[in-house]
Amino acid sequence: MRDYRLDRQIEVLDEGEASDPSDLDIVKHTAKQVNLLDTFQNSDATDSDILNSDDSKHAARKRPRDDDGDRIAFDDEEDGTEVFKKFKSRKSDQRKAAAARTRKTKAKANSMVGKKKNPLLDSNKPNQRKLKNDIYSTDSEDEPPETILPEFLRARKSKWNQDRAKHGEAVLSVPPDFDGVDFSDDERLEELQERPVLGDAEPSQEYKDIELTKSEGIIPAPIAQWLRDYQIDGVRFLHELFVFQEGGILGDDMGLGKTIQVIAFLTAAFGKTGDERDLKRMRKMRRARHWYPKILLICPGSLMDNWKAEFNRWGFWHHDTYHGSNASRSSVLSAAKQGMLEVMITTYVTYRNHRGEINMIEWDCVIADECHQIKERRSETSKAMNEVNALCRIGLTGTAVQNKYDEFWTLLNWTNPGKFGTMAEWKQSVSGPLKDGQSHDTTYAQLARCRRVALKLVTNLLPPYFKRRMKSLIAHQLPKKTDRVVFCPLSDAQSEAYMNLVDSDKIDYIRRSSDPCDCSSGKKRGWCCYTEIPDRGKWQHHVFPMLMTLQKLSNHLALLCPQSKDSEEMHQKEVENLQLALPDDWLEMYHNRDQITNYANAEYCGKWKVLRKLLKFWHSNGDKVLVFSHSVRLLKMLQMLFKSTTSYNVSYLDGSMKYEDRTHAVDDFNANETQFVFLISTRAGGVGLNITSANKVVIFDPNWNPSWDLQAQDRAYRMGQIRDVEVFRLISAGTMEEIVYARQIYKQQQANIAYNASTERRYFRGVQDTADKKGEIFGLSNIFSYEGEILVLRDIVNKTNIAESKAGVSVIGLDTSQDSDGDDDPSDPTQDRDNDAALSLLAAQITGEGGKKKHDEEQDTETKRQARAVQAILNKAGVEYTHDNNDVIGSSKMEAQLSKRAMATGTDFDLSNEYAFEKAQDARNRSFGEDRIKYKYQPPEFVRKRLFCSMAEYFGFEDATEFALVMESWSEQRKTDALDRFYRHRRRVLEGEPSSGDEEVGEK
Repeated sequence: MRDYRLDRQIEVLDEGEASDPSDLDIVKHTAKQVNLLDTFQNSDATDSDILNSDDSKHAARKRPRDDDGDRIAFDDEEDGTEVFKKFKSRKSDQRKAAAARTRKTKAKANSMVGKKKNPLLDSNKPNQRKLKNDIYSTDSEDEPPETILPEFLRARKSKWNQDRAKHGEAVLSVPPDFDGVDFSDDERLEELQERPVLGDAEPSQEYKDIELTKSEGIIPAPIAQWLRDYQIDGVRFLHELFVFQEGGILGDDMGLGKTIQVIAFLTAAFGKTGDERDLKRMRKMRRARHWYPKILLICPGSLMDNWKAEFNRWGFWHHDTYHGSNASRSSVLSAAKQGMLEVMITTYVTYRNHRGEINMIEWDCVIADECHQIKERRSETSKAMNEVNALCRIGLTGTAVQNKYDEFWTLLNWTNPGKFGTMAEWKQSVSGPLKDGQSHDTTYAQLARCRRVALKLVTNLLPPYFKRRMKSLIAHQLPKKTDRVVFCPLSDAQSEAYMNLVDSDKIDYIRRSSDPCDCSSGKKRGWCCYTEIPDRGKWQHHVFPMLMTLQKLSNHLALLCPQSKDSEEMHQKEVENLQLALPDDWLEMYHNRDQITNYANAEYCGKWKVLRKLLKFWHSNGDKVLVFSHSVRLLKMLQMLFKSTTSYNVSYLDGSMKYEDRTHAVDDFNANETQFVFLISTRAGGVGLNITSANKVVIFDPNWNPSWDLQAQDRAYRMGQIRDVEVFRLISAGTMEEIVYARQIYKQQQANIAYNASTERRYFRGVQDTADKKGEIFGLSNIFSYEGEILVLRDIVNKTNIAESKAGVSVIGLDTSQDSDGDDDPSDPTQDRDNDAALSLLAAQITGEGGKKKHDEEQDTETKRQARAVQAILNKAGVEYTHDNNDVIGSSKMEAQLSKRAMATGTDFDLSNEYAFEKAQDARNRSFGEDRIKYKYQPPEFVRKRLFCSMAEYFGFEDATEFALVMESWSEQRKTDALDRFYRHRRRVLEGEPSSGDEEVGEK
């Protein structure tokens, strides 16, 4: 029987089951949904047209418009009674519908007797069982999403469509008409208070109304004057969705003002003018028995106060929160039912628990802030949100694609149920091609299909329902930001403990669970002779606990000690793991588990050795530092470390603190120049904090979900920041943290492809959710390995550099055709060939993705000095490798050339089935204990050093160390150009040609 606890662990780690291709053979379509297969397979545009198309920027919804139409007046009492009856009978209706579907399926199965079996029936995948009380959900990926909606919602949608067909645009939700409504304040317009009042801020527009021509809305001048052009475009997008009662997602980056755009759109939807008269509009329309919008806003509990504050700042609103006690909730809901409330605010948890009451109201629009919280379609919150009684569903999120493309479908399907096909169609038409084509081992045919699908996704399918703008829109208003990833070595004590754990029976059983069993049965070990660890039960029960143990050990050895508040069972397990990690010294550490000596021991934390040196330098420069961690226990350890070993003033914030205490801590840190370090829980400080007084951000431990770390950076890098911001992500080299960070790269690349059809570099051989393509970063064998001094990411980046060079698209023209496999004699007369080969390897080690970005502007002398100083500090702390995260993620011109080559193959069958990269030069499919990259030629270290010294001399540096420090601060593009020039010079020297007189040297 399937172990559902393991399923949940695997979902957390993104280790999902592979989809059987036969599951996708037969896909049905409905007339009401977007035909995905047609969208992605049938297009009149040629590949060159698609590549050069810019239509996505101008895509607009085409709808008819009738300026003379009025909204139809309905009998509220009659409709309310009918809706109530349908709502009360929704469960019985759903049961009847489910029973009908079951009978239909059985009848279809009986009619198949004597016919060829459907491939679906041959699948070896275990059955996915539903909960007995789950009447609104289905685990079938083929079932049309709109058929599982509540009956009352389907009836409402059907009636709206019928009214639209009968009455045309008279049923559209255009703003209320106040022409016949008398306001006594009209005679004193100049005296009326307006909002917002933003003090000395400079308006972005003229003081005048902005007309939303396609949806008959108006953004009043008091608000319009403060909106940037892209925000006006966002308001236009949202209001159009509202008027036509459709759903969509505003997916702007954090910091671009999604909240302001929503309030501006609602202002237009309610027909408000941004002054005191807006407080009277609801009462006057209710008395006149005219239609007036009702809005439901659902958000995380930590953001409710923020929404209330923003509504008060940007207008005059009647809003309240549906939260807290029964009496409080009842009174707020009653006010909303009677039309005495414009916006009702609640949380996801409160809505899920009380959706029956909330859905008694026919909401004109529901707004889901941070809607990525409903990305998992089988979660209880997602199921509850699918029942929300609104046709216009608007989601707000800066991270619509967090872990996988399937989550994107869940969000899009929530906004417009059924319009994006079934999950099976989405996987066949979108997810599958995009994932397969992004693999390092992809063929030209797969790469071409991937790029076509991505382009059609962002140009054809998404524009009417998904709008996203990047922070680059306001880059000119912000200082610079660097995002450096620092691979910190473990301390000797950490390294020994990590190896002991990895070599233990617990992890050995987990790591090798998918290996063939040694009994020759053909089955996997973990499901044959090694299902249980001796005296410890099933190995599946230890996957997640041991993962957490390795994660703790990667950060601080003392985290392995049990806490006094742990249960007895947990305490025993923690002690057992401590014994495995420290067989000789565990007892002493256990007895001192609550002592400061454990926390302050520098040998227990390799990252602290690095951070301590950086902090000393930053403190001398007058910088202020934010340190983020996902572990509250680790944060408190660091707090004790600061207090006991430094004299720095340290602030602290975690999720257990009250809202008022958090606000006080942030305000004090921003105002007090003596406060140097702010320790913040990543989850507690991921949103809603503005700490622009800090200019250094340290991510102490990476998270599986990249959005958490990106949101943490934005606490300092946002509007109001006046200094350049430096981000340092600390990764424990050789440990599972490298896999975590590699997964972040993979997921960020997925997001960029889905949003922008970006031609991301193909680093990884693995394909997400594909059992036979785990590659370097997926699967238990990768996670539960220890690489020691081998740097996983450096090898993967080098592998891609070499592969791109072999593919013939490298901008530096590397020659990687050496065939020697043995060690070479330094006295060999063919030493020039050795030098050439060493240069090729050097190219792979220091070259990024060339052509990715324009040349960085020359940094001033002080910035250069600080960059060299930081690099020297990192080198002294034992850091062997760092890179800029922005140089790894993003579009690549080299990959774009490969993609064009793939798309040009057309019907050339032989070429289309060739691999885009030569497999012979690829890194291995990483297995425990094997070498990572097998270079065809490995020059001796002294040869590489000699060539580096020659390079330093060529660029005018007498000291190679000084050249190394300067080069570390260069962008990848500048390194590429420098290497290219030196390589051409070296070629001429080797071939006996005179050097060009116009060569530039002396990079100092």
